[in-house]
Amino acid sequence: MMPNGAWLCWASLLLLVRPTQPCPSGCDCFVHKVFCSDENLAAIPPDVPPGTTDLVFVETSFLEVGPWAFSSSPNLTKLVFLNTQLWRFEPDALRGLPGLRDLEVTGSTFTLSDHTFANLTSLGQLTLSFDALDALPEDLFLGLDALESLQLQGNQLQTLPWRIFRPLQHLKSLDLGQNHLAWLPEGLLYPLSSLQSLRLSDNRLSQGLRPGIFAHLGSLQELFLDGNAIRELPPRLFSGLFHLERLWLQHNAIHHLPATIFSDLRNLTALSLQGNALQTLPAGLFTCTPHLRSLSLSHNQLVMFADGAFANLSSLEFLAASHNAIAQLPAGLFRDLQALLQLHLGSNNLTALPSGLFHNLSSLELLNLSRNQLSTLPAGLFNTNYNLFNLALHGNPWHCDCHLAWLSGWLRLWSDQLLHTRTYCARPAHLRGQVVPTLREEQLVCPVSGHPGPDHRLAGVGWDAVVADRAARSRCTYSNTEGTVVLACDEGQCRWLNVQLSPRQGEGFLAMMFNASQGWDLKSSCGSVRVTVSLRAQAVGP
Repeated sequence: MMPNGAWLCWASLLLLVRPTQPCPSGCDCFVHKVFCSDENLAAIPPDVPPGTTDLVFVETSFLEVGPWAFSSSPNLTKLVFLNTQLWRFEPDALRGLPGLRDLEVTGSTFTLSDHTFANLTSLGQLTLSFDALDALPEDLFLGLDALESLQLQGNQLQTLPWRIFRPLQHLKSLDLGQNHLAWLPEGLLYPLSSLQSLRLSDNRLSQGLRPGIFAHLGSLQELFLDGNAIRELPPRLFSGLFHLERLWLQHNAIHHLPATIFSDLRNLTALSLQGNALQTLPAGLFTCTPHLRSLSLSHNQLVMFADGAFANLSSLEFLAASHNAIAQLPAGLFRDLQALLQLHLGSNNLTALPSGLFHNLSSLELLNLSRNQLSTLPAGLFNTNYNLFNLALHGNPWHCDCHLAWLSGWLRLWSDQLLHTRTYCARPAHLRGQVVPTLREEQLVCPVSGHPGPDHRLAGVGWDAVVADRAARSRCTYSNTEGTVVLACDEGQCRWLNVQLSPRQGEGFLAMMFNASQGWDLKSSCGSVRVTVSLRAQAVGP
């Protein structure tokens, strides 16, 4: 709540900016702005101050605006009707407004005629949104040569007269989203050579995009085609869009992309294909988009990426491929993505990752590997990701044994500056539910069943692996095959023993009761040892 002193100060300022002449009943006046929100207001007030530039009506009840209704306000530059009951402008209703730049009618049930906006030669922005419009007269925009922004979203338009945009050669922004458009007439967009932004989101253009429909939009910078149930894109659909920077194709039903579909989009910086039905990407799809910085492929049906799928994307900063069915990734898939900051690979079917997969990603800050089928990761996987501070590994069946010891240590080492979701062990049974970074090295062991040969195990591995193996031999870890009994020894002494007791089959008692003993044969690469643990009950004094 605003303090009393601040409220008095604010009220004083309002009094200072209020005009000295009377304000129309049901309205509030501030300097050159008038806001009318009285639902009982039955007509345009005749006594609007003549110096008013902005006139706004909110939830008023009048149905019509009569001829020369604003004759007393020749200085109007902005006129707005929000959620009113306005039904129509009578002929000449907007006469006498030579300087009107911005006209908005939003949230009404509105009808239009050919001459509704006649004589508004200075109009630069026209908004007719959520007005239940189901048709537009062909000559509606005649005389609006200065119009730069036209917002028609949220209506019920099913088609448009093919000549309707002829007068709008200076139009820069056109929003036709959230209508019922099933097709665009040939030639409809030809006059819009200055158009920079075109929104066609959430229509019904599943079959209504013909080759060449955008061919004359040489100045277009962003194109929204999302939410149209589109299944296929004609190969040359985007031909000639050399200045296009942002292309939104998400939430359609695209199952295949022509290899050359983006070949003219040399300046493309953002592309969203999220929420389609893609299973593969054609080779060379991004060859002609070297400036791409953001690419979303999430929520598709991708099962794999070909090696080189992201070649030539050295400017890419954001890549999302989560919620697919990807089972494996080529070792060099990301090698050209030196500028990558965020990589999202969560909710796939990954079971293993190549050891050098992220080695070229020195700029990487966020990596999401959550909700896959990963049980372990190759040692040193993040060694060159010096800027990585946000790592998601949760939702994987991590097998907490010696192969994961490096990850536990790495997470612990960078814990002060690393944001990551809790990473829990799934196996072995006695470590299930443990948080990986909190485990000691002695707990992360690999059960052995025999004595492997001394060096043949190391064939084909790097020098780091050899050193690690020799270090492991100097600290022998013995265990049984189930991994429930672990004994860790170094050259001088055995320093750690862990015994995981389990209930007897069919009984609720511990396998070892008081005054009982149990022995296990433990093995390691150093040899084998017999361990016996005895529990004895001892009486204690009062």
